[in-house]
Amino acid sequence: MLEILVVDDEADICWALEIALRDAGFRVTPVSGGIGAIREVAERHFDAAIVDVKLPGKSGLEVSQQLRRLDSRIKVVLISGYHYADDQPIQAVMRQGKCHGFISKPFDLDQVSALLRRVIEEDRASPLPELSPVSSGANLRGGE
Repeated sequence: MLEILVVDDEADICWALEIALRDAGFRVTPVSGGIGAIREVAERHFDAAIVDVKLPGKSGLEVSQQLRRLDSRIKVVLISGYHYADDQPIQAVMRQGKCHGFISKPFDLDQVSALLRRVIEEDRASPLPELSPVSSGANLRGGE
């Protein structure tokens, strides 16, 4: 089973991603900040991490770089309600290969599952089995 780390200081975001990704066949570990994420990746391997760009203390961009230093195999997908895919800081980390995807909040949970599947498959010789779709009504609208 693929291991996913979810890093977001909003408990409802962590909860929604945890439920949806588990339903889609992933093993999910949610943490509420950068220090917890760094601790988790130092202790074990995750196939991917979903990291909120705006975290208290260290920014999600800093956290994602530290995660990649600890485990170069981890795929990082950034999420944000404050940035967009065409913002300069996001484009810079994408070009430099420091993250493997970006999704703006609010996002559709199916979109997150599909992006995770795609970025993880890129390094695998054989494709992953189709993931089951999350139930209808599983859209996440940030803060709602």
